Amino acid sequence: MLGKLSYFGLILLLVGVVCIAVGEASLRNVNTVVVGQEDTVWSYAVNLTRGSKYGVDISSSDDWGKPFGSSDFTEPMPVNVTITSPLGGITSLKVFYYGEPSTSPYYKVGSPASIVAVAYQNVDSVGLAVDDFAYLIRFTAKDNGPYNVTVLSEGHWSKEPPDYILFFEIVTPNKEVYTLLATGGGVISTVGGVTFVTSLLKNRSKKRRRSRTQAQHNSSRA
Repeated sequence: MLGKLSYFGLILLLVGVVCIAVGEASLRNVNTVVVGQEDTVWSYAVNLTRGSKYGVDISSSDDWGKPFGSSDFTEPMPVNVTITSPLGGITSLKVFYYGEPSTSPYYKVGSPASIVAVAYQNVDSVGLAVDDFAYLIRFTAKDNGPYNVTVLSEGHWSKEPPDYILFFEIVTPNKEVYTLLATGGGVISTVGGVTFVTSLLKNRSKKRRRSRTQAQHNSSRA
């Protein structure tokens, strides 16, 4: 049988685990807010805020998808892109695009190519922190000011610029509340776990002492 303290520790542990699960799940639910968009340009800059997380969508023109539709390209094709931070630091990356061939059941005439991967070659760690695990362009701004995204036209397979370049902010609703919930849940579960284990050890110690006392009492009577 568990003692009252053990039950209390177990309840704290479960409450803490629930808080962690709710907090972390909520932190993964994000909203996106467009902060700027420019159509048919090779380069576009937007003022960003330090500490905020952003994404960039570089939408291909219809012309970018034609070599895939005609099966001239069968592998994702890289597009060279740079991000210039407010202090002048440059982040270089390759954005890989892929379009469906005309033989694919998903092919539609005039369909643009889509981004399937991003590979960073050089990161201006002073100006931004990139999200290496995202297959799209995602980063956290480290400065206030204009961040310029440029698609390098030199060597590109199309003479047409992107359909548009769009900046958006990645926002977690009530982030402070859910962060506190996840952090507090960790503390509560730790206290609960320690209390539960300590109580179990004390109960076992008491049972052993009782068994020894009973054994000594029985041997004295014999």
